[in-house]
Amino acid sequence: MKISVIGTFVRDIIYPWKSEPVKSIGGLFYTISYLANLAGKETQIWPVCFVGEDFYDQLVHELRKYENVRTDCIKKLNLENTTVKLSYTSQGEREEATTEPMPALQAENLDLILDSDLTIVNLITGTDLELKALKYLRLNSRAQIYLDLHSRTLGIDENGKRYLKRPHDWADWFREVDIVQMNENEAFLLSESPRESKSLVEFGKKVLDINPSICHITLEERGSYLFYLHNNQSKFLKIDAESVDEVVDRIGCGDAFEAAFSLHYFKNGHVANAAQFAHKIAAENCRFYGSSGIEQVQRYRLN
Repeated sequence: MKISVIGTFVRDIIYPWKSEPVKSIGGLFYTISYLANLAGKETQIWPVCFVGEDFYDQLVHELRKYENVRTDCIKKLNLENTTVKLSYTSQGEREEATTEPMPALQAENLDLILDSDLTIVNLITGTDLELKALKYLRLNSRAQIYLDLHSRTLGIDENGKRYLKRPHDWADWFREVDIVQMNENEAFLLSESPRESKSLVEFGKKVLDINPSICHITLEERGSYLFYLHNNQSKFLKIDAESVDEVVDRIGCGDAFEAAFSLHYFKNGHVANAAQFAHKIAAENCRFYGSSGIEQVQRYRLN
């Protein structure tokens, strides 16, 4: 099995609520690390991205610890790599600021992954990939495509601070993929609807009409809404989250969720069971800062 993952690796500097700063490799590193720890050695994982020359050696050194991760599609650029500062303003809320995002991947950067079985597109910066490159991927690859909208719904002000910004072309992205993941704030932003549960349900069903056969709207500790097609009929389930006694850090939960769901679903084909497994892995992500404890999920490995 070949899994390609498109996005951006970043340097994270995490400022916890009432604690000392933590430095961590972030961005795409979460998705890649969760896939590497959950998948068997027969699964090849191909990150596809641009990386700054100041960060390349450190990143490749870390990734080569995993026997099932290939680095062929990580391209070093003569630029400084993107750094993200994540500052908690309370135990559950945080602000995000970023340096200049890496350039967007274009169609010619994707040729080595056209034979993938599964491709995850995680828009870490929001400009990781050109839309026309995604269309090229859809046209030329038989891979199942999973889109995590992530920072596509964020703008950047003059100080690098991220803020919610509705992308006008969001439906164009959804038309090119099989599975979509977003959180409730992103869903409310796109739908321009009242902040009510029924609005999320209506929007999730609308997403299935655009093209995807599966849509996740994640709700943090309340679980997620799962929308999917079965026999050409739209279905809706509320999936409960796994309980966590003490939440240390939520950064990376969405990445853990997408890695776990996509791998489980591809191997087993049961959408609800895959969503429940995804919540189990996302709960594990809450127990440590940054990407420091991802290896703990090896006990859930899917062989």
